[in-house]
Amino acid sequence: MADDVNRVEQARHRLAADVAHELRTPPASLQAGLEELRDGYAEAPAERLASLHDQTLRLGRVVDDLGKPAEAESARLSLHLTEVDLTAPAVAAMAEREAELRTAGMTVRIVPGPAPLPVRADADRLHQTLGNLLSNTARHCRPGDTVTATTSATPIEALVEVADTGPGIPAEEHPHVFDRLWRGARARSAGGSGIGLAVVKELVSAHGGTVTADSGPGGGTRTTLRLPRAAPHGSRLVSGPGVEPRLASEANTPRGI
Repeated sequence: MADDVNRVEQARHRLAADVAHELRTPPASLQAGLEELRDGYAEAPAERLASLHDQTLRLGRVVDDLGKPAEAESARLSLHLTEVDLTAPAVAAMAEREAELRTAGMTVRIVPGPAPLPVRADADRLHQTLGNLLSNTARHCRPGDTVTATTSATPIEALVEVADTGPGIPAEEHPHVFDRLWRGARARSAGGSGIGLAVVKELVSAHGGTVTADSGPGGGTRTTLRLPRAAPHGSRLVSGPGVEPRLASEANTPRGI
């Protein structure tokens, strides 16, 4: 019974941390965007207002999900899967976080790869995932750093890479980057909660994908999100001994085309 009580208490603490983190990120983006409009640093076209409105809708969805403690604790949040062009949520997330990143003194770049990059995914969850990555970048980088989002593809995967020129992650901390409630030395000094990247990993895993992060000896961090590509209608994945897995529709396509 004592063990059960202890587990329940730990779950409550984790849920409180989840709620605090997930409710903090969308308002921060909204605040940065609205302050730009209020102070006259940006125009207020319909597209910009629609983007801010979308943020409020996603905030409402986060509140709904976190209102279900069992789902929040197990990270089995509801997924509404459709065929999504991965480039679209990557570009949208970058646009929505651009004000936040610029406010942190960073230069923002996006390098879209070949389109479309179809994946079976929940578009809102991809926004949430990429938004968490970019907010984490804004929190831990320095004024003058650059963040670049790049989309690309392999025969069986669609990728989004978020790379920055920040101070990087010490090598001894790499195995723990996506651990729940774990914070490195720089995260503790920056006020991180140890939730954001754990949520990223949980959401990517729920989509059948993977996420990794690494830093070079000279600094900078590269986070790579990989999702299975959606097979075109009538296609299937082929593989075999000595054969690189690829879509059947690509099996007879010469390399380099």
